Amino acid sequence: MKKSFVLAGLLFAASSFLVVAKDYEVKSVSGKVTYSEAGKSKSSPVKTGITVTDETVITLGTNSKLVLSADGKDITLRTPKKATVAELIAAKQGISGTAKKGKGTATASSRASDVMAEGELDD
Repeated sequence: MKKSFVLAGLLFAASSFLVVAKDYEVKSVSGKVTYSEAGKSKSSPVKTGITVTDETVITLGTNSKLVLSADGKDITLRTPKKATVAELIAAKQGISGTAKKGKGTATASSRASDVMAEGELDD
């Protein structure tokens, strides 16, 4: 029994070293977008060509747009918010810790409010 706990602990420790943050290249920026590395309070403006990771904290201002590229795919972030790159991408993709619970049938106004909450409007 003890051997299985020790083995499980060793496997967990080894796997934690294998988890690597994903790197993203900034393809384009418009509006006020700043970044800071995790644990640091100083922020700098985001510029095209820099590399950010999942742990980089991004602050998107109102009417700002940030396009990141990873693995040949572009990700456009527009929602004004301060969060890590991983959290912003998860929010864009609809992955979150809480699920929306609706009552009844969706109406035009409820769908419009959902779109406004996501901050995604086509140009």
